[in-house]
Amino acid sequence: MSFDYHSVAGDYQYRALHSGHPMQRFWHGGKLTMIDQLIRPHLRIGSRLLEVGCGAGNLLLQATVPGSYPLALDLSMQALTFVRSRLREAAFGAEAPSGFACTQAIGEALPFSEASFDCVLLSEVVEHLEAPQISIGEARRVLRQGGRLLVTTPNYRSFWPLMEWAVDRMNMAPKMAGEQHVSRFHPASLRRMLVAAGLTMEYSGSIYNLSPFLSLVSLEQAKRQLQRELNRRSALGMILVAVAVKP
Repeated sequence: MSFDYHSVAGDYQYRALHSGHPMQRFWHGGKLTMIDQLIRPHLRIGSRLLEVGCGAGNLLLQATVPGSYPLALDLSMQALTFVRSRLREAAFGAEAPSGFACTQAIGEALPFSEASFDCVLLSEVVEHLEAPQISIGEARRVLRQGGRLLVTTPNYRSFWPLMEWAVDRMNMAPKMAGEQHVSRFHPASLRRMLVAAGLTMEYSGSIYNLSPFLSLVSLEQAKRQLQRELNRRSALGMILVAVAVKP
């Protein structure tokens, strides 16, 4: 990797979701809406799901359905310690998983056998990797036939570069040593990487075109706009969203 990932607090995404700037809260909350629409309907009792680069575990916890088995993977022990506490708490909730695990590893060398998971999440990970196709290949390897891989990454053919500049200036994201984004994607290049890995595209779109800015005026309007962005599969949003299936 090109930066010191251990410099990011383990609970960063959780705090951003619950107590950050209004736009920051919407930004992280919108990803949960994405999980509800694109991933949760395909999971059931016994489903095994893996999040690579889980951070605070927001997406993994949202994707967990009753009786499923979530596995959190990250390089940061701070993140894994925090996610483990959240998964333990979830074990006593109404939508309790059948069990869970946390593993310290990297996406380029997943310590799992082939066909181990029904779903793999890779959210805002590939842009940090010099050879992201290796992690995509590993995700495909551990997926079962018919399993889904969700990938999100900044869209460099959108307003993202401007947003990135503003976020850095306002200190709305953690500072990390080195260049953060070394692999920059647009809709076609992300699609090509997934297809080249032997995956079949199920969903290709983007989120966060107008919706983050509307969140400063009206949260309800922003939520409606986010839903439109998900449904229209536009290529203009600041975050690319792709779901690919292992044939």
